[in-house]
Amino acid sequence: MTPCVYKRVLGVVLPLVLVAALGAALVFSLAEAPDPGETGGRTVLINEVCAKNLTGLTDADGNTADWVELINLSGQDIALDGWGLSDDPDRPFRWTFPEGTTLGGGANNILLIFADGQDGYDTAGNLHTKFSLSRTGETLVLTAPDGTTVDELEYPAMEYDLTYGRLCDSVDRVGVLKNPTPGTPNSRDFLEETVLPADLGGVNFSAPAGFYADEFSLTLSCDDPDAVILYTLDGSVPDTDSPVYTGPIAIESRAGEKNQYVSLPTVLYDGWLMGYAFRYAPDPVDKATTVTARLWKDGTLGEEIAVQTYWVGVDAGSLPVVSLTCEADDLFGPEGIYVAGETYYTMRKYGSDNPQGNFNGNEKVDGRLQILAPDGSEAWQGETTVRISGGWSRQGVKQKNLHLKLQDDATSDILDQAPGGDALDTLVLRGLGNGTVYPALYQDAFLSNYLYDQDIGCQYNVPVTLFLQDEYWGVYTIRESKNADFYERHYGIGEKDLICPGTTDDEIAQPEKVAFGLGVDALDATTPEGKAWVEANVDVEEYIRYVIAQMYTYNADGLYNGGNNSVLWKSTWVDESNPYADGRWRFLLNDLDATMIDYQVDPFAYLLENDFSFENCETAPWYSVVDNLFQKLWQDPDFRTRFAEVFREEMATTYAPENIRPAFADWAEMLRPEVARDLDRLKVDTTPLASLVPLLGGGQLNGWEMSMEEWEEQVRTMDEYLDNRADVMLGYLDQYLMEADGQ
Repeated sequence: MTPCVYKRVLGVVLPLVLVAALGAALVFSLAEAPDPGETGGRTVLINEVCAKNLTGLTDADGNTADWVELINLSGQDIALDGWGLSDDPDRPFRWTFPEGTTLGGGANNILLIFADGQDGYDTAGNLHTKFSLSRTGETLVLTAPDGTTVDELEYPAMEYDLTYGRLCDSVDRVGVLKNPTPGTPNSRDFLEETVLPADLGGVNFSAPAGFYADEFSLTLSCDDPDAVILYTLDGSVPDTDSPVYTGPIAIESRAGEKNQYVSLPTVLYDGWLMGYAFRYAPDPVDKATTVTARLWKDGTLGEEIAVQTYWVGVDAGSLPVVSLTCEADDLFGPEGIYVAGETYYTMRKYGSDNPQGNFNGNEKVDGRLQILAPDGSEAWQGETTVRISGGWSRQGVKQKNLHLKLQDDATSDILDQAPGGDALDTLVLRGLGNGTVYPALYQDAFLSNYLYDQDIGCQYNVPVTLFLQDEYWGVYTIRESKNADFYERHYGIGEKDLICPGTTDDEIAQPEKVAFGLGVDALDATTPEGKAWVEANVDVEEYIRYVIAQMYTYNADGLYNGGNNSVLWKSTWVDESNPYADGRWRFLLNDLDATMIDYQVDPFAYLLENDFSFENCETAPWYSVVDNLFQKLWQDPDFRTRFAEVFREEMATTYAPENIRPAFADWAEMLRPEVARDLDRLKVDTTPLASLVPLLGGGQLNGWEMSMEEWEEQVRTMDEYLDNRADVMLGYLDQYLMEADGQ
C-alpha cells in the first residue's frame, strides 16, 4: 500500500454543496475527454466518488445514497458483464455488474452507480452495489472478468456532499473536486488536490526499536542534505504541520503518565451506563514512545515512512511484543473504529436503545505494525490496515479483536508453525474474547493450539503483549484469520472453489447451507438411503472428532448454544487428488472462550433432548445444522458404534489427563510472567455514575479486579477439569448407549 497521501489542508470551512437530484443513473457526454494514451492505456476509470452523500443526488426511492462514477475513454462501447467493483482490493469481485450492463463509448460514456449495499436495480433502473462506501476513506478497485485490475482510486475521509475524483481534462490528477458532478463531466478545479509522495529516500535512526533501561537521545539523519526530516511522537504519520527535526530527541520514561486511550469507555453492551459507570484501567499502564519520521523536499513529502518504538524503564516481559500505532482519531476520535462514537450517539439521539457503536462497523484504517522478539529485538515492521472483528466482543469487551491486513505485499512469519504461516499477509490480534469463564487464561488459544493437529479447523495462536497507540493493552494472541486463504493453505481449496457461509459470497453460500439444513431435517439416518445421503454430504470422521471436541470442552457459546459459532464449509468440485475436494460439508472448531466450566456436565442431554428441527430454528440467527445432524445420526446403531469407537480412542489419547494436563501446564507457565501486568490492565473501578444504577431500577454495580492468587486458583480449577473430564465423558457415553439400545 502506498504510504498515507498528503492532502493540502483547507483553510476555510467547507460548505455543503447541493446537487440536483437525478432520476436515474444515466450517462452524459464528456467534453474534452483526455486521450487514452495519456492515462497509461487505461480506458475505463473510476472517475468520481461521493462517500458522504447527505443532501445531494437521490435514487429512485428518494434516498441520498453514496455513489461511484465510471468513465469510458475508449470511444467504443464496453460490456461490463462479469466485471467486478469493490471497496476491498483483497476481494475484487465483491460486487459484479449484472449481465447486459454496457458502458457507452461515445456521447454516453459515464455510468453512475449507487454504493449503498442494496444490490441490483431500483425502479428507475439505477444500479446499486452490494457494498457501501466507508466514511473514513478506502480504495475502490475495478476488475476485468479475467482478474486484471483495470483501475484503482484511493479516496480519503470526506466531508459531507463533497466528491473525490479526477479533473475533467487531466485524469491523472486527483483530489476533492470543486463541485460534485454526478453523471456529467468532472470539475476542472480542486478544492483540495492530493499530492502523491515521492521517492526521497528514508530516515535513519541512531537506535533500534526496543527496551532501554535509561533515557537516551535519539538522532535522526538522512542521505540527502537538502531534505528536511519531519517527525511525530504520537503514532501519526508526519505531514507539513509536524515538527521539523533540528536536533536529538529525548526518549524518556513515561512511567506514571495518565492513560490517554486504554481507560476510555468503549464497552456499551448493556447501554451507556456500562460505558460511563466504570473506570477502566484506572492505574497508569506501561507506555512506549513511537517515533515516526519521513522526508520533505521541494514541496513534496517522501513516500517512505520510518517507524521505531522505544520503551524506557519497562520490562520487555517473556512474550513477543506487538506495537500498533495509527492516527489516534482513526481509533478513538468521534469516527474512530474502536469507540462507540458518532454511531452510538446518533442512534441515541433518534431514540434507539440498541448499543451499536462505531466498533460494530467494518471500517478499515491505516496503521503501522512492529513485532519484537521476546528479547526486545525487532523481528518485523510494516504498514497494515486495521479493523475491529468479532461478534459480541466488539461492544462488550475492552480488548477488542483487531484484524490486520499487511500492505505492499508484505508478509510475516510469526505463525510459522501453521501451514504457510511463514508468509502470511493477514493476522488477527485476539484479546480475551467473551472472557466469560477464565479471565487471563486464554483457553480458546490453548485449545486451538492443542487440537491443531486434529484436522478440525483450528487456528494457530502465538501469545503476545500488545501496545496500542503506545499504551499497554494486555495479553493478546496473534492467530490465523479464517479467510479464504486459510482454506487454501490448509486444504488446497481456492476461493473460487469454496463454499463457506460468512467467508464466501452469501448469495451462493447461504442457499447451500439452507439446502443442507433441510436435507438434515428430512434425514432418516437408519435407512440405506439416509446412510448414503450422509456419506455423500458429510465428512463423518471429521464431524465425529469435531463434535467430541465440543462435547469435551462443553462449548457453552457453540454447540451448546443452538450451534452458535459453527463454521461449515465444502468444496464446489471433486478432485480425486485432494481428499478435501469432495463436495462434502466439514465443520471448523471456532470460538472456545466459554468452555471447560464444569467437568461433570452432561455432554449428551442437550443434544438429544432439544428440538433442532429447521422449522423450529429457521428464524434464529444462530441456527446451525450441527446439533440437528447429531440428533439424527444418533438414531442409527451403526453411527453410534462408529462414534463410540472414536470417542473412546480420543478419551484415551488426545483428552487423556496424562497428555492434555501437561500441555496446559506449559501454557499456564508461558503466561504466568505476564499475568500480573495483564490483570492490572483488566482492573475496573466505578465512577460516581454507578450510584445512579439502583435509582434507575438496576442492581448494584461493583468494580472488578483479580489477584495473582485468584488467577492461580483458576489454573487449579482447570487442572481439576482436565484430570476428570475424560472419565466423566466415558461414563455418559456408556449411559446413553445403553438407553439408545433399550437396555
